Amino acid sequence: MSGTKIQLSSVEKELVQNSDWILTKRSIIEKVYTLFGDLSEKYTAIVDKADLPIEIKSASPKISRGENYHGLPYVVLDYPRVFDKENVFAIRTLFWWGNFFSSTVHVKGKYKNQFANVIQSNYQQLSATGYAVCINDDEWDFRFTENNFKSINELSVSEWEHIITAGTFIKLSIKIPLTQWDSVADELINFFKLNLQLTEINSPGGETNL
Repeated sequence: MSGTKIQLSSVEKELVQNSDWILTKRSIIEKVYTLFGDLSEKYTAIVDKADLPIEIKSASPKISRGENYHGLPYVVLDYPRVFDKENVFAIRTLFWWGNFFSSTVHVKGKYKNQFANVIQSNYQQLSATGYAVCINDDEWDFRFTENNFKSINELSVSEWEHIITAGTFIKLSIKIPLTQWDSVADELINFFKLNLQLTEINSPGGETNL
């Protein structure tokens, strides 16, 4: 009984004989994991000084990794992180192989109710900074596809206000190209601070100082 003949392309034949590329890939993922470990310590120091609900400040950072986010390896740092069926408060730092780093603030339920006004009032600042807003019903999709995120600077004020008020969650994200590896730690820390400014308890009803 003969099975289907499995053939490799010329590129696949070259790669299957070369162990260096897979070892290099493992080394890169380990460096990202170490980077996120360093970031988690810096994030914690920032959160300790922030005016946030106690349940948000009490959750420790969580770093996870995998091989198959839409077919590609990834590393995720969630902090702060409150996830339950009805309520979400999270800032997610993501490395996605072959694509980008990103920093995403995600609020749902009581946290959306608490912070929607100050987020909405910062349309101009968020637009100028380069943020995108989720326009998809799937709150767990972090890809920058045209049906998932839309740049805030492409939205009118009325479109922006509708997105913020109409959905069950708000998700704002900014991506950093992998070519900016050498400066990515500082950039991610800056965006982390901006995300927190949008969600501090005593943020004014008007614009924050982004």
